[in-house]
Amino acid sequence: MQVPPKPEPPARRGVAIKLGLSLLLAAAFVLALRPYLDTIPSDLSISPAVIALYLASLLPYHLLRAGRWRMLLAPLGGERLPGLAEVTRIGLAGYMWIALMPFRLGEFARPVFLAQRSDLKVSTSLGTVAIERAVDGVLVCALFFIAMAFAEPQGDTQTFYIASMAVMAAFSGALLGMLAAARWPGPIAAMARWVLQWSPKFADWAEQTIRGVAEGFRALPNPAAITGFVIVSIAYWLANAAGMWILAQGCGLALTPFEAIATLAIMNLALLIPGGPAQLGVFQTGVAAGLHLFLDSDSVLTAGSTFAFYLYVCQLSTIVLLGLGSQWSLRLDWRAALRMPRGESPDSRSE
Repeated sequence: MQVPPKPEPPARRGVAIKLGLSLLLAAAFVLALRPYLDTIPSDLSISPAVIALYLASLLPYHLLRAGRWRMLLAPLGGERLPGLAEVTRIGLAGYMWIALMPFRLGEFARPVFLAQRSDLKVSTSLGTVAIERAVDGVLVCALFFIAMAFAEPQGDTQTFYIASMAVMAAFSGALLGMLAAARWPGPIAAMARWVLQWSPKFADWAEQTIRGVAEGFRALPNPAAITGFVIVSIAYWLANAAGMWILAQGCGLALTPFEAIATLAIMNLALLIPGGPAQLGVFQTGVAAGLHLFLDSDSVLTAGSTFAFYLYVCQLSTIVLLGLGSQWSLRLDWRAALRMPRGESPDSRSE
């Protein structure tokens, strides 16, 4: 008698469905992008010195981005709160999973990894991640408005201004929402449970997460921590823009430093769109949109395609290499980060 095959676990099926949808979305973006920018350009000639200089600029970019998280974690205390070097490595490992996983599901990785190296609960440190995302969103929009005041756009800017104002309003609203959750965690958690009553498991998860986020947010009225975090964040974004400008010059693109900042901002606004693995397609779409605002179509399609290719490959490869090295050196259980989006308790940890 033939034994019927075991049905595929629901969680595994869910991951497969998400991965398939994300791949289709990435393919759709790449196809739609073809008239405006080649994902893999025919001409990849560029000075090795320019690539080396751009790669060198990515080191402070990655280190500042990952290390600044320690400033938000410090007020939370904890008996085993890691130092700056260890938090930076945890951040580098987490950012790798954010880059690789579709729909930004990797956002859970850093809190999960931190819980493996400290006594901070995932839901508590998740509050600091939410604050980080909101501050970044506001800063990106602010950089766009400042850069556009000194740039000389050739195309219609109204859409970008509207999008930037909408994103700034959304992130500002998110910060206010987190303040409300910190001030009234009980009623906000009860409201979430009522809205999600159709799924008791998801409602439990949401309630625990809201209470944890509120706990993390209440510990942050420390002006020194917030001020330091914002200053380092500005330095991180400017280092990123400086590297982009260097690479643009090496590719023959006549971008001013302010136009490079504006292109960076537009690219990151595009990255808010849920995308496939490694943000393939979405990343290039954001770059193309920013370049078309300042350059003619022929320049974007030729030199701009080369610029977007090296920008993507260099950033992704350095994120992956630094993330893998950090994950291996800390012996982090990466499988725990993959399990989080499938509905496990936000405070579950791997021993």
